[in-house]
Amino acid sequence: MPSTAGLPDPYRGWNVQITPQAGNANVLDLVFDSPLLHKRITNRVYLPTSYSSTGAPLPVMYYLHGTIASPLDNPVLGPITQHEALLDAIGPGGGARQTDIFQFETQLDRAKFLLVAPDTSYADTICETCIWIDGRQDAIPNVPPLTAETLQADSFLHKELYPLVEALFNVRTDRGGRGVMGFSMGGVAAYLQGMRHPDRYAFVGSVSGALDVVDEPGGRAIWEGLGYMRDQGYGTALTNEADWRGFNPKDLVSNLGGIDAAVLSSTGDACLPATSLLQKDCMRLSPVTNPAAAAVELVLARQYAMHSRELPSKGVNETRVQYPGVHGANNYRVYRDNIVPMANQVFARKVADPQVFDYRTTATSFSVWGYDVTTTRGKVEFLDMTGVRADGRSFQLRGSGSAEVLTPAAFQPGSKHRVVASAADGTSTTREFVADAKGRLPISTDLGSGRVTIQVD
Repeated sequence: MPSTAGLPDPYRGWNVQITPQAGNANVLDLVFDSPLLHKRITNRVYLPTSYSSTGAPLPVMYYLHGTIASPLDNPVLGPITQHEALLDAIGPGGGARQTDIFQFETQLDRAKFLLVAPDTSYADTICETCIWIDGRQDAIPNVPPLTAETLQADSFLHKELYPLVEALFNVRTDRGGRGVMGFSMGGVAAYLQGMRHPDRYAFVGSVSGALDVVDEPGGRAIWEGLGYMRDQGYGTALTNEADWRGFNPKDLVSNLGGIDAAVLSSTGDACLPATSLLQKDCMRLSPVTNPAAAAVELVLARQYAMHSRELPSKGVNETRVQYPGVHGANNYRVYRDNIVPMANQVFARKVADPQVFDYRTTATSFSVWGYDVTTTRGKVEFLDMTGVRADGRSFQLRGSGSAEVLTPAAFQPGSKHRVVASAADGTSTTREFVADAKGRLPISTDLGSGRVTIQVD
């Protein structure tokens, strides 16, 4: 078990504690005070039997749980909400309940990576409907327990949890040694993590996660009904459609196009086929006694069928699997039979970064593949970067307003470069920019309302 005694700043001020679970020294509770969330957060770490504090560092898989109904975490309801046969009540039990159904601890001999599950308290869950994205302040305040708390969930992962894990454990810090997976809401979040941060992960696994929460009526109804985007300050699909599309996996698929990364998409079949009704997981968790779980998985199974070519058509390396079962019934099987062997294979090989990539986002400020971009515009819309060269020499921008682009460190510090910005109407402007002390070239350009092609001499 790693020691917390020698942690450097800022972690030493986070009151970090690591405690092995009773009966299994390879399953740890990692608890710390989050400066971002102003709460003490419990997280679970599964150490594979191959883990050692010395020698070659191991990869890390991060697991994101789904929707949590904290008001149901009442001891009086325990006999009902914690009974395995009543999977409709999977929302209670904190993040730990949904972590447990994967049976991660049974695969510690086979998994060649650490698995880290954030927010695994049984009674004090922070992420109820957070989608693991950064929330924002809304004009209409949240009113718990009617609405969930707005959280800086994405920042918590990337600025606190990931760096802390990398400071405590002997793990890899490169993209090729990092994966993300999730279930239900967490399955959507896993898609979003991979698509919004393609430079951070080599493996993405979505277990019963919707690909489309805007255009497909079933996914949109669930997203509206449970208030995911509303709770995070992004309103409704009717009033804030552009915001919603910025967090809709289907609108971001191209960000993984041509990228050396593996994606697993999985869902149950809601036990609808007659041949599935006699299968183990459909008999163990029957759709008759689990109607809500069956209804949710039916929506996801329909999306699974509708979008069979959505990712491959954009050049994404996707593997698809479907097993008999209602929502959550076959998670352990997907992890055991698909995620573990796939992730082991991905993490064991050399993962190449792209020489040319595309990226789209509604964020006004972002970093990806060594580029830092800030835009100024009057409305929420996508900025599309296409044909972006990793060496900073050429890229296209499509959007409105203006953009400040800081390229990767590919130039001689202090060197001067002529930059030609060609607009879609055939006009062009030429300006000179100077590389900074790190060899990054700062380029500013007016986007007008069309496409601008940037060429560096």
